[in-house]
Amino acid sequence: MTLDLRFLGALVEDLMMGDTIQISRPAGPPILNPDTGDLEAPPPHVVYEGPGAVLDDTAAPGITVPVAGQPYPDDPKTTYRLLTPVDAPVAARDDTVRVLRAAQDPALVGRTWRCAQPGLAATVIAVRVTWLDENNPRGASP
Repeated sequence: MTLDLRFLGALVEDLMMGDTIQISRPAGPPILNPDTGDLEAPPPHVVYEGPGAVLDDTAAPGITVPVAGQPYPDDPKTTYRLLTPVDAPVAARDDTVRVLRAAQDPALVGRTWRCAQPGLAATVIAVRVTWLDENNPRGASP
């Protein structure tokens, strides 16, 4: 018998995933613009647009302790997590997450994050969790 958490995922989606988020990734290498002579990134490829929630560290606190002498590829100060339904595509490292519509906090609309890790996948899962790093937080210099 397998533990089925679809009912829990549906509950979390109904209660918490009121925002509309978009996950996109680069569509390819930069392309030369013959008019300007500049290399320009092609429009990104949208891999997901739908319900989600961006949570900060106050929503799900945790402690990360690096072990001396062990590789530690990402910044342990990452404080944001993205929740998406399990049937949403798994975000890849360096995908961009943008909030298109926010159910509760209008300050989220238009903000973007970089996926610090691929979205989590597991045998027993209720919702997909992806760790995020914020791009140019409001009030920060670019």
